[in-house]
Amino acid sequence: MHSSTTLLAESVSTRQLPVNLEPGDLWLFEREVRRTLPESRLIEMRDVRISADGLLFKAGRILPESFAFPHLRDDWTRLGRLRFVLANYLLRTSTRIDGNALWIVDNWSAGYFHWLADTLPRLFLVRQHVREWTLLLPHYARALPFVEPSLAPFGVGRVRYADEGEVLACRRLFVPMHAAPPGHFNDEVIRSVRQLLVATYGVGDAPADRLYISRSAARRRRVSNEAGVLDVMRRFGFRILHAESCPFDEQVRAASASRYLVSSHGAGLTNMLFMRPGSHVLELRHEGDGVSNCYFTMASALELTYAYQTCASLDPGAPAHTADLHVDLRRLGRHLERLLSGG
Repeated sequence: MHSSTTLLAESVSTRQLPVNLEPGDLWLFEREVRRTLPESRLIEMRDVRISADGLLFKAGRILPESFAFPHLRDDWTRLGRLRFVLANYLLRTSTRIDGNALWIVDNWSAGYFHWLADTLPRLFLVRQHVREWTLLLPHYARALPFVEPSLAPFGVGRVRYADEGEVLACRRLFVPMHAAPPGHFNDEVIRSVRQLLVATYGVGDAPADRLYISRSAARRRRVSNEAGVLDVMRRFGFRILHAESCPFDEQVRAASASRYLVSSHGAGLTNMLFMRPGSHVLELRHEGDGVSNCYFTMASALELTYAYQTCASLDPGAPAHTADLHVDLRRLGRHLERLLSGG
């Protein structure tokens, strides 16, 4: 039996529609204009085990708190669950973790967006305890270049990574739940996370910049006519950033100095988190994707002006959430003219 206390009460988030909304595109955003956010609780667990990959389990049962959404646990087959239990109970020895431990990740936390937008807000909710509790992380987090620098502003005292193949046996584990469901934001919390990160790595009163973040090195959701897009961006004075080749602190500095940010739907656009209130964002997004609105909701929570451009795909059979985008360059130029004029 777990015990829990309330961290955040239930609230309602109301979002500002895109400044360039076309009447026929309302269906893309209308589901997210107003959303009730459930309360967030701090769960205290006793005698729980953690696999090296980051799954919480007890008495042979994988716990729903391991997942970004509890229903994702249902994707596991019965055979898969049996293999997991056998491997983590019978084939591996456990390392005992004494004292109070903290767990803030789920099965989506390895991604840049989910780490910054979902995981760090959970850490913020228990910031008063981070020096005294030991933060436990799965083995893969050690290799993610953004993890340690993003933790530093929170003053985390001790971090313990599970080794690959290791099982951690926790006598007392504290698990703060999400500040808001993935893809949604508690305004006060996400703004506070921004303040902490920008105060550490930002550039203060640096001159305003125009930034385009490329996804050319990504495996999916690339821009198929990237060369043409780059020509347009340079014509309007935008700096080109390839986020994969930039350390975390450089990404924070670049975005915090930018008044205008353009990118296609993907991890690089997460860097809007570091922009000052009142800055402008243009998202290049698939014309058929009315589900993936996390950057629309993030922009509203951060008090950024959000605009969008819908894009087709040269592969009409590809799923909207993974398809490459083909950007209409003339429309892009018109959107940039309006963006930069403040219209």
